[in-house]
Amino acid sequence: MIIPAKKLLIVTLRDRETQVLRRLGELGVVQLRKLTDEDASKFREMEVEKLRELEKIYHKFIELCRMLTGSLFEEGEERKLYEEYTRLKNRLDDFLIKQSILKKRKAVVEALLRMGEKQLPELGNFGEIFSIIGILPRKRLQDLERFLANKPFAMKYAEFSTDQVLVHLIGLLDLQDDLEKVLVQLEFENVKLPENLPKDCHEALLILDEELSRVTDEIDSVKKALEDMKKRLTGFVTEEGVELERLRKLYEDVVRLQRTLSPHIAKPMEKMELDEKTVRNLINRFHREYNSIRRRIHELEWEQKKLEKLNSILKKLKEVTDELPETGDFETISAFTGILDGKDALKRFTQFISGKSVAVQRFDLEGESTFLYIICFKDQSREIKIQLASLGFKEVEGLSKLPRKVDEALKYIAMKLEEIRIERERVEAKLENLKREFASKAGAILSYLEVHLKIGEALMGTLKSETMRVIQGWVLADQVEELKLELERLRRRIGGALFLEIMDPEPGEEVPTALRNPKPFKVFESLIAQYGWPGHKEIDPTVISGILWTLMFGLMFPDLGHGIAIIAMGLFFSRVFKKRFLGINSQKLGTLMIGLGVSSAFFGLLIGEFFLIETTPFIPGLHAGWIEDPNVTLWLIKIAIFFGVAQILLAMALAIRNELRHGDIIEAILGQHGLAGVISFIGFILTAFYFVGITVIPGLIEFPELGMGALTQWPFFLMIAGIIMMILKPVFAKESLSMGIGNVLETVTAFLANTFSYARIAGFAIVHAALAMVVYRLMEANPIMGIGMGLIFLNLFALTIELMVCMIQALRLLYYEFFTKFYRGTGSPYRPWKI
Repeated sequence: MIIPAKKLLIVTLRDRETQVLRRLGELGVVQLRKLTDEDASKFREMEVEKLRELEKIYHKFIELCRMLTGSLFEEGEERKLYEEYTRLKNRLDDFLIKQSILKKRKAVVEALLRMGEKQLPELGNFGEIFSIIGILPRKRLQDLERFLANKPFAMKYAEFSTDQVLVHLIGLLDLQDDLEKVLVQLEFENVKLPENLPKDCHEALLILDEELSRVTDEIDSVKKALEDMKKRLTGFVTEEGVELERLRKLYEDVVRLQRTLSPHIAKPMEKMELDEKTVRNLINRFHREYNSIRRRIHELEWEQKKLEKLNSILKKLKEVTDELPETGDFETISAFTGILDGKDALKRFTQFISGKSVAVQRFDLEGESTFLYIICFKDQSREIKIQLASLGFKEVEGLSKLPRKVDEALKYIAMKLEEIRIERERVEAKLENLKREFASKAGAILSYLEVHLKIGEALMGTLKSETMRVIQGWVLADQVEELKLELERLRRRIGGALFLEIMDPEPGEEVPTALRNPKPFKVFESLIAQYGWPGHKEIDPTVISGILWTLMFGLMFPDLGHGIAIIAMGLFFSRVFKKRFLGINSQKLGTLMIGLGVSSAFFGLLIGEFFLIETTPFIPGLHAGWIEDPNVTLWLIKIAIFFGVAQILLAMALAIRNELRHGDIIEAILGQHGLAGVISFIGFILTAFYFVGITVIPGLIEFPELGMGALTQWPFFLMIAGIIMMILKPVFAKESLSMGIGNVLETVTAFLANTFSYARIAGFAIVHAALAMVVYRLMEANPIMGIGMGLIFLNLFALTIELMVCMIQALRLLYYEFFTKFYRGTGSPYRPWKI
């Protein structure tokens, strides 16, 4: 069952908007609707008088407050300032609207260039054809292509934005009304370009860029003037976009801190009264303290590594000397120490300093390392250090700060390392305390930011005046009364600062819908959604589709053993696996498979098959080995055709009901899927039965074979009557007669194709039975081959490839032979906004 939505309109004061939105999010029954510039224009036209009265009352209230608080606007500078502010605010609104229009026009021209157009297209009606351009949601493009298929339209499109495309359509004028009805349902936004734009796209783009630049400069200028005035007037707030960006930055900062300080926070651990200023101060303090602690830890780590390195060198030096050399820069000389690895490097250094005024004291360490104490003139030290660096020399720094005796230096280093250890423990304890404090507050901070980010994002889709906020959305029809009660309680709590109106949607407006179906059929909603979501005036095809798809699969794949195996796989996916499988929700897939398995097992029991082994059929008159009996296979094909006829008639009946609910009586009576289509299809089928001679129910419903004589029977004239009704439809609908004749020819052809398409049901059942016959023949010829090739391989083949093919073919019959008769699927699902 489809639950349509009602349109919701809420008007509240700006200082109450957060409370109202938060309550709506907590209730979780309203789908917010993003309001555009066009909505703003319509809203102003519809509600301008109400808003003006409310604004007057509010301004009187403000002046009363100023009178009572001694801040009344006097006839003078202060009143002029207020009037100037109002004038600038109105001017800014005008410029912002103009900027939005220019940006959209520029995007349109850019899209036309991407489309390959060099000139702006001519738009309007020209003789027998029309030309339009407009913006279409990308998700609706396939629906439009499906409608235009095999119709005399030309379409070009290019990307307009990430989720929209610009479409250029050219077609016959007679079909324009039909196209426009579809375009309204597909959220098509017609675009008109001003006539004064140059026809060359590149020139038009330059003109729009110049105008946009001028308007942007004007906006910046007016905004600056307004900001200066705001300092002298009270009651003004920043734009939501700026506030939203600020909140997003705070949120990102908290998330980074959470990853570092407390990555496993799941819910608030401490209740706190928060506002944005408090949150910002807390985050800044945590950042500042954490960075200070980390910086101190890094300093201690660096100092510790340096001392440990010195400690290692001193232990080696202790074996060759008791006293450390004196290092540093003196008046004319420089003394430094270091380690050089390798005898070859030492030899090359010795050759380098040969003949130079350089004194070197060597201490041989373990291995081939040498500790060097080098004394040279200051002006030579740079050249010597460069040479040593090329040889891999590692200078040892910090010896000058140590006691001269090696033993005393080692004790000094041990003492310093102990001090570092104690200091590091203290700093790390401070870090743990910071982490605990953050953990106690992080949940509350995150919760605050997440809620207010959602509210900020919601505000971006609303309208505002200087003092009021307009919120629009959708609420399901069966939840309207409950919502009214909740919002009435909220209205009393906030002093009556809330106006609520529930309205019916406008004609042609896309209304979100929710589906309410019995639990066993809930899973089939995913099949409906794959084709398209039902509109608010359509019939919910979920239950019918679920039954038909399951029955068609069982008829195509009749096997008791395979059905039990499919049920087992379904139980595994829905109850055990519970993860995504090939990108599909495994629980939904498993539930669908259980239904398919039951159908397959039921028809397998009737037909007499168990894992491709023939058993005794339960259908009277059917015997084992029926696949070799031509009469039985013919009977099976007839059953499939009868099933298809019944399904097509059901689809047409649903189409008539749909058209009546949409108010299109002409289409319901004279349309190809309306009453005229039903009459002509019944006549067509009965004429065919008379032509070939068919027994539907022996002794009750039998059609003798008449051949060409069938054209003289009443069903043929019934078909002609239906066709005449369809031909007359363009007369009543004021459409082109030639298009009506074309539709009739297409319909008659479709009758034959659609009906015989259902023969595939029998075809797949016969193929499955043929596999069973192959197994039987293999077992007769060679039991080993029969078990290996037959029972094992063919059963695996059936439970994989054949299973998938039958599922897809049953879905194809559902989508293309059944849905196309009555189902549009151009609606959108109801998605309530929640906090």
